[in-house]
Amino acid sequence: MSERLKDIVVSILFIVIIIGVFIANLVLKDNDISISERRKLAKFPTINSSIFSKSLTDEVEEYAMDQFLLRDEFRSIKTFVKLDILRQKDNNELFVIDGNIHKIEYPLDEKSVLNVTQKIDNIYNKYLNEDFNVFYSIVPDKNYFLDDNSIYLKLDYKKLNDIMHENINSNIKYIDIYNELAANDYYNTDTHWKQQNIVKIANKISKEIGFSDRITEEFETKEYTDEFYGTYYGQLGKKINPDNIEYLTNSYIENAITYNYETNKEARIYDIQKADLSMDKYDLFLSGATPIIEIRNNDAKTDKELIIFRDSFGSSLAPLFTQAYSKIILVDIRYISTDLISNYISFNSNQDVLFLYSTLVINESGALK
Repeated sequence: MSERLKDIVVSILFIVIIIGVFIANLVLKDNDISISERRKLAKFPTINSSIFSKSLTDEVEEYAMDQFLLRDEFRSIKTFVKLDILRQKDNNELFVIDGNIHKIEYPLDEKSVLNVTQKIDNIYNKYLNEDFNVFYSIVPDKNYFLDDNSIYLKLDYKKLNDIMHENINSNIKYIDIYNELAANDYYNTDTHWKQQNIVKIANKISKEIGFSDRITEEFETKEYTDEFYGTYYGQLGKKINPDNIEYLTNSYIENAITYNYETNKEARIYDIQKADLSMDKYDLFLSGATPIIEIRNNDAKTDKELIIFRDSFGSSLAPLFTQAYSKIILVDIRYISTDLISNYISFNSNQDVLFLYSTLVINESGALK
């Protein structure tokens, strides 16, 4: 075959492929969501303005990128080339070690850490006093467990802790849980810890606060049926085995009721229906992100209450305290202003108070209100 004929054949094949992909993209039904990225995909925009407007062209471009044929497969190829062929150390600041996806969290933002201490002190000064039993604890992200000689940068956790300890109100006692955790206590594809692995955390906190004698009933482990593709999975764009979500229950948890102050609705602690409908299966725990949610337990051994100021890590930890408190109130000040809390919560000295925040939120605390 002559060189000219080869060129013609290659050109024709290229044109056929381009036309074929174009036709396929026109014919195939649009996808509503991306399971791997846990988000809704763009739809073709409604043309109700000038066809030359920038907003319309941007929407069309976003639609074309989201609905492109074999989009996930091309993303996987791109990630494979970067990580496995070119041997780059990360893709979109994400990297994989032993099947566990990590995200580079660096550098330490000292102003953000100080902002957290100020938020905590503001809540203490506004609503609490020395009559309250008040504690705080820090949840390390899973990068904490990387080898110190790793090529990947990570936060200066000691400095983060030092800033917290030096600037937080001295009446708020610290509960150290760092040494209770290990890398395998976290999901491979997500930021969060596995509930079945944090009974030891619940025991440590219950001992420090002083309610360990009220946690007597053992937990039964159940498994949620759907596979769990965590927040890092879609960002990475590489095929990694999904996680399974296991959750712990007992008679106290089964009989408890939650009340969501935002929706004014009651539900169970483990919201199976919400998880089934949600793109984030971690919403199984207390129905996901919400400003204030209350766990009510009429079978508790005392009338004591627990207030937890928390981020999403608290969603899977709080249920483990159910048998010890008649009421547990979880407050997420990423979604409600500190000044509005008293509209929903009456503070009294019969309440224990725990501030529980992950290093991820502490180092990026701009969302705290």
